[in-house]
Amino acid sequence: MIDRNDAIGVEVSNEALLMLDVERVFNKTYLDVPYASEHEHQKMDIIIPNEGEGPFPVVINIHGGAWFFGDKRNIHTRSGIQLVFEGYAVATINYRLSGDAKWPAQIYDCKAAVRFLRANAEKYNINTDKIGVISNSSGGHLASMLAATEGQSKFEDLSMGNSEYSSSVQAVATWYGVFDLVKTEEHKRQLVRVGETFKYEDDGVTERLMGCKLKGNEDKYADASPVSHINKNMPPMLIQQGTSDTVVPYLQAIDFFNKYVRFCGDKDVHIDLLEAAIHGDEAFRTDENMWKVLKFFDKHIMEVKDRKYRSIPEIPLVK
Repeated sequence: MIDRNDAIGVEVSNEALLMLDVERVFNKTYLDVPYASEHEHQKMDIIIPNEGEGPFPVVINIHGGAWFFGDKRNIHTRSGIQLVFEGYAVATINYRLSGDAKWPAQIYDCKAAVRFLRANAEKYNINTDKIGVISNSSGGHLASMLAATEGQSKFEDLSMGNSEYSSSVQAVATWYGVFDLVKTEEHKRQLVRVGETFKYEDDGVTERLMGCKLKGNEDKYADASPVSHINKNMPPMLIQQGTSDTVVPYLQAIDFFNKYVRFCGDKDVHIDLLEAAIHGDEAFRTDENMWKVLKFFDKHIMEVKDRKYRSIPEIPLVK
């Protein structure tokens, strides 16, 4: 049980213990598949669409939870898994949490998961020529690091397996993601100064991830920040952030977006600031917003056009 006194925002609550019953909805699921062998959390669920013959385009789902809790199949991963209804295979992954291992273990795991999918594409009837990523909160940090650090060997532990395969990803969608570990508290103070309703406090989760305090370790924190690694080869990105988020200030998203545009132009990046939305807000999960996310992946991963709009079915919880 997660202590609410150790909780952060809407997403960090006992709701995170509610699990999705994917087996009741989807005919072909591969649950708790190990993609590496160093820790029990290095597992993924691969969920295949009920219709179509494949190979199916694949999107990786990276859960949030402040890097210290969460699960690949909890209620907060529901929106990512809903893409299975629309013809995508979804690989929803666990990774070592900050109580298990310190940074950069988490990005090692995410890249190992990408390599595993490519190595086993035929087995799971998936097309890994292009891989998308959907993510939220701390998962948004990991997804953005995947996007920005392709080819940087220090963020990849090839001894975890499938070293001959690429860990590159071709499209990333983030919800209320963390982009700058150095400036988070500075951004909060700036928002307080301009009159936003904003809680300014150091919640300690980044220190738990990094294993050290920010003061005196600014270079280490910067190196773990996606904004520090933006380059001219960035994949397309959809960035969505709420303007009333008291956990991750939306200035993070604006700074990241502006730097992306400076390096790559604005053709393949889009930012949505959801007015008055808080961390984990239901506004991100509406059919209308999910349709925007779906069209993003349709363009960059599935390469289809003119999909007919419909309400995306829900996934029930385990009783």
